[in-house]
Amino acid sequence: MSLQPEDVVIGKILGKGSSAIVQQALHKPTNSQIALKTINVYDKEKRKQLMNDIKAMEHSDCPFLVCFYGAYFEEGYVKVALEYMDGGSLRDCLAKSRQTSIPENILSKVTQQVLNGLMYLHKIKHQVHRDIKPDNVLVDTSGAAKLSDFGISKDLGVTIGICNTFVGTVIYMSPERINGKKYSYSSDLWSLGLMLIELATGRYPYPKTNTYIEMVENIMTMPDPALPRAFSEDFRDFVSHCVKKLPEQRWSVIQLAAHPWVLKFSQSQVSISAWVRSCLRSQL
Repeated sequence: MSLQPEDVVIGKILGKGSSAIVQQALHKPTNSQIALKTINVYDKEKRKQLMNDIKAMEHSDCPFLVCFYGAYFEEGYVKVALEYMDGGSLRDCLAKSRQTSIPENILSKVTQQVLNGLMYLHKIKHQVHRDIKPDNVLVDTSGAAKLSDFGISKDLGVTIGICNTFVGTVIYMSPERINGKKYSYSSDLWSLGLMLIELATGRYPYPKTNTYIEMVENIMTMPDPALPRAFSEDFRDFVSHCVKKLPEQRWSVIQLAAHPWVLKFSQSQVSISAWVRSCLRSQL
């Protein structure tokens, strides 16, 4: 995609994060909607996150990651053009629909796509995403679910396979990460499990705390989080294989992708597209 400042008409703000502002925009030469991410290049940390973002997405033909179209520089900022996902994030969808949870069958089909995205990152790119949460899974009205926000993803290399830096959204961090220990790909799967519990039940699985130390103590001393018995046995089993405190006990992304809970809805008529559209209609 040819990308110059004069090619882009910037619209409404879609979201603000610690490192960027994302706005809806029109790419005039192709008459297509894009998401434009604006980053201050004079901020060293943000510049590093930008490079990680681009590294994760460039030359990627993976349909489960948000597409990167290109970038340009303007007045001290880098503008990164990304695929526009009209449903927003999973958290956005809940907010728009005024619901507190997502149906299990929808979560299963979303999870299938998220696992495919993680499989590409882990097995092809050799990267840990490090920030799996409801805000970073985007959906659209065609039924696609894609991983986004690779600004803190870490390239592990083929043989090293461990990280020891402390980044990401703290409440979704795995026990080994939150304790400052070395971690690897399975830390993403802990985050996936916590995200699914939250989206299915409408609440984060650990009690709210006032201090970081209390949060760490809860995660390290409380039993492994679990879904209530109201959910199917397959769903509860799937989540249990994500949220083992010991990383070596968690299933790999390949094992999880073959789990019965993921497969049972893969050929069903359950429609992510219809669910996203219903969330958007609720906002009107």
